[in-house]
Amino acid sequence: MRASVERNGAILLGENFTVDGHWKRAFRVVTHFHSDHIIQLNRSVTECSWIIATKPTLDVLNTLGYTIPKNKRLELGYNVTINIESEKLTLHPSDHVFGSAQVEVTTLNGETIAYTGDFKNPGKGTPILDPDILIIESTYGKPEFTRKFKDEVEQLTADYINEALTKLPVRIYGYHGKIQEIMKRLREHGIIAPFVVDGKIMEITQVAISNGMRIDDVFSVEQAKEQGIIKDNWYIEFLHFNQFKKRISKFTNFLLSGWEFETPIRRIDKSSYGIAFSDHADFEDLIYYVDNSKARFVITEGGRRGYSRELAKYINLLLKRRSISLPD
Repeated sequence: MRASVERNGAILLGENFTVDGHWKRAFRVVTHFHSDHIIQLNRSVTECSWIIATKPTLDVLNTLGYTIPKNKRLELGYNVTINIESEKLTLHPSDHVFGSAQVEVTTLNGETIAYTGDFKNPGKGTPILDPDILIIESTYGKPEFTRKFKDEVEQLTADYINEALTKLPVRIYGYHGKIQEIMKRLREHGIIAPFVVDGKIMEITQVAISNGMRIDDVFSVEQAKEQGIIKDNWYIEFLHFNQFKKRISKFTNFLLSGWEFETPIRRIDKSSYGIAFSDHADFEDLIYYVDNSKARFVITEGGRRGYSRELAKYINLLLKRRSISLPD
């Protein structure tokens, strides 16, 4: 079988490709820029011939400090197939963070192998692939990790934030990529308050905008002070998830977390809320993807945090589809 998941997070596809982890192969593919998918990337830059990803992903990697020489950087658009060493490689869209991709390889004998990477909204934002062998993420691979309210979260979030802005400025805490996604969604839901960002969040937001994400009225902290935005107390500031523990009560604070399943918005303290804003498929979505794929064999990915063994069991029981968890 020309598909494997290694303990260091590397996904091996065909004879030539390692995805989202380092392996002694010529070509490293990066599905997206989150830290658990760029494991040992500097080593791959040194030892691999090419680093392959979408342009937005490669641009963010540069912003994060990864120096990929031009002769090793291969930008690949969605649904474009290239031939490499007698195999074919295609990146397909993935609704996770901007620039994220699914990976499909066709081997010399015509067998197709695909890896979903992280995704959500199967059949909508994330097209369902039909390879011979499917490797699927397993972050929320248990039935209790289902959000029955997921279609309501965006509108509820916009409503809560709009109400909060009438009293105090708002701070939203999240991971890179998820921050830019909620910026876009808030604008789509009619939130017009200025966005305030700094540091890496500003740099990554600029990359998102330059690659076509529609986000407007974004200001640095310095610009916001100069233009009186901070003084007006009507703005939304975006900070990294890890800064939430330093939150202060002169803001209404919102933490974006995928690990919320009971309610879309949960009060944490008198000035803070948790929002079930996830960029991963829940259990129901994972099962839906597999059920609607024609893959004859399914590998649940266990090289990262998730529930791959449980997901493989449910795929076998519920869908009567042959499935195993790797690494076992």
